[in-house]
Amino acid sequence: MATCSTVVALTVCTPVLVLPWSSDGARVTTATAAAPSERPIPVAAASSSDPGGVIASPAALVDGDVARGLTGSEWAPSPTDPHPWVELSWSSPRQLASVQVFGPSARTVDPGAWHSAPLHGTLRFDDGSSVTVSGIASGGGEGTTVAFAPRTTSRVRLELARALPLATVSLREFSAYEVGSTPPRWPREATGLSARSHPAAHCSASSSPVGMRTGDGLALVCPAPGSRVTGTATVVVAGPANTPVTVRAGVPTADRATSVREVGQGTTDAAGRAVLTVALATLPRGPLTLEVLRSGPAARAGDVPLYVQLVNGSGVPVPAGSTAPAGMTLQWAEEFTDPLSISRTGDDAVYAGMKPSHIGGGSFGDSFFADPADDDGTFATVDDEYLRIRTQPSDPATTRWGLSHTGGILSSTRVGGSGFSAQYGYFEARMLGAPGVGSWPAFWMMDTESTTPRGPVNAEVDAVELYGHDTGYSCHSTHNWGVGTDDGGTPNCVEPPGLVDWALGWHTFGVRFVPGGAVFYLDGAQVASSSGLIHDSEPFYFMIDLALGGGWPVDLAATGERTDLYVDWVRVYT
Repeated sequence: MATCSTVVALTVCTPVLVLPWSSDGARVTTATAAAPSERPIPVAAASSSDPGGVIASPAALVDGDVARGLTGSEWAPSPTDPHPWVELSWSSPRQLASVQVFGPSARTVDPGAWHSAPLHGTLRFDDGSSVTVSGIASGGGEGTTVAFAPRTTSRVRLELARALPLATVSLREFSAYEVGSTPPRWPREATGLSARSHPAAHCSASSSPVGMRTGDGLALVCPAPGSRVTGTATVVVAGPANTPVTVRAGVPTADRATSVREVGQGTTDAAGRAVLTVALATLPRGPLTLEVLRSGPAARAGDVPLYVQLVNGSGVPVPAGSTAPAGMTLQWAEEFTDPLSISRTGDDAVYAGMKPSHIGGGSFGDSFFADPADDDGTFATVDDEYLRIRTQPSDPATTRWGLSHTGGILSSTRVGGSGFSAQYGYFEARMLGAPGVGSWPAFWMMDTESTTPRGPVNAEVDAVELYGHDTGYSCHSTHNWGVGTDDGGTPNCVEPPGLVDWALGWHTFGVRFVPGGAVFYLDGAQVASSSGLIHDSEPFYFMIDLALGGGWPVDLAATGERTDLYVDWVRVYT
């Protein structure tokens, strides 16, 4: 039996689990959390199992400075300890909201189980509650951050287990954070995926076309998607000869909303080309989408708009704050201002570039998710302000499964379950695009155990799925998988009054996990809810992807087989 060495005695108390909502899902009014800090709670005692045979003192668990990339000494139990654990305790109760765990510096690799992190564990609190830690990576660098519904406790214990039989059991750091304190991010390296938007090349009626027309539709001649324009943009489109066309865009209003308005017009010439000019000063600065449609007598019901995606170097800044419920603690904030730290499986990076499934593959839909190591333009932080995920053409002869496009996905949890996750969290992302027939962008979550062989039954929450053939609505749903007859979920597809086309205006998509289900938000307003979710009390990780298909045909010929999803930021609260 394991014994415990405690530096100071614990104060007896009756802790309670504090959920930020009532039993019926309604918001409970609480004091707003203090301004976020990044300091762990000072520890009164750090202890561990089998103290007599321990290789390094439990004090090594709390001697680092995560924000500076320092983890100090490394704790390790006796090799004969069958049930190792570590514990942090305090002389009086604390209201905890997250922990960070940094695994062994020695890397453990098992080619037969590449999908597994070497360690996993369970957090246990003195009120009897527990939280799963699905993966603890080895090899130094990034740790695992698990946020959870705040609970009052005077100690937290992490019980450790091997996911790989030969894994080294040791920890470089174990930190706990109170309500109102944001766990620090591990320092970013200068390397990563980033790009600058390139100035638009010369664009005229004689330019070579970017896209190809389908039937009597419109297609983009120039400039190339993602080009940077300032002052006035020149856009050339191809269509039937002598056809009037109109250009529309999302225009910021005085109340910081967006209104779709006409910003240009023209007529195709005898050769079927229209040269359009658009003044940019009153349009949003940064990623900008122009919608081009046939107009007047030439307009037809069912016309497919042509969406031209550019980057406006002038224009009006359109900031947007969080829509998180009051009183919640910020646990993760990704602003995409640094080069994107991403690798295929998430090793040696912040994010994984695949769905981190333990059964491999990691891709779905009618495009293959590109390996970030290829650095082919699929992923980038653009102009140190936005994440861009691009779908673009690929050679079916060299692309897996013979697919003709690549897309991309970003996951906050790595293959094996390490990374960032949150229990009963509020997840939100501010996104723009990607339009086009067959585009399928999404912001979604799964429980962390789904990344491991221990999780054959798993849960999925789609904060939003968007379908590019109709940019006027959004879909929100939950799914339970592996429960016998799989619950494919019933999408809640909505078109709220006044919704601005999501290809033309930025929107904040949010979801709050509640006991038994989820509540979905668009720009801070509730638009849907779902019940019957399994694993609702487990930590969930987030993914953002740009896939193709989703049950719809794909036709991106008009824009050169390309479309872009832009993400301003992602934030998670508990």
